[in-house]
Amino acid sequence: MRDKWSVYLQTLEGHSNVIYSVAFSPDSTRLASASYDRTVKIWDARSGACLQTLEGHSDVVCSVAFSPDSTRLVSASYDCTVKIWDARSGACLQTLEGHSDVVRSVAFSHDSTRLALASWDRTVKIWDAGSGACLQTLEVGKVLYNISFDVTGSYLHTEIGNVAVDASSTSNEILDGVERHKSQYQGVGLSANSEWITWNSENLVWLPSEYRSWCSVVSGRTIGIGAGSGKVWMCTLNVTNFGHR
Repeated sequence: MRDKWSVYLQTLEGHSNVIYSVAFSPDSTRLASASYDRTVKIWDARSGACLQTLEGHSDVVCSVAFSPDSTRLVSASYDCTVKIWDARSGACLQTLEGHSDVVRSVAFSHDSTRLALASWDRTVKIWDAGSGACLQTLEVGKVLYNISFDVTGSYLHTEIGNVAVDASSTSNEILDGVERHKSQYQGVGLSANSEWITWNSENLVWLPSEYRSWCSVVSGRTIGIGAGSGKVWMCTLNVTNFGHR
């Protein structure tokens, strides 16, 4: 007996240019869209109605994400700023400035208290999502396009490995401008120059030029790499007491 199924298609119209990023709210009631037209729109996921048009960025909006509690929305722009919005009223709550280039990827911590921003300036900044204070600057040395917090808030999952963050930082312990941290990776990672596969930030496997990363993804102890040469390949590490003498 064949399964019966149907498709319900909605077309949401309102933007005047290319859509760069879309994100559902965790409660699945809303959809946010970011556009080259420099706006963000929030849509009712059931009816398709436009609930809010968020204006304030002076350049392309390239990334959007809802907080895990669905109360706030963050947008990142080519104008090098990030804005935190009230997802219900559309009010701008914070404008975060500090990166020297485009902010390309954004992520809330699972408790909605912190925000991670990855920029073309090859740093990741951790912010207090309530006060807008910068808590930590991580020198990644590479542009990251996909970041997310782990459930403990101690690491960021990225396409080049799990980056350690200071889970204890609060808005009263502002580290930015005092010290900038070289990124430390847990488990499998990729060096900033793409020449090495690393283990806990230690260079382990040197990569010939034709195997070096154009894009990558990490899952457990396996890294998948798309190389500029056209090769796609994977490497799984089986490490025993590496780094111990």
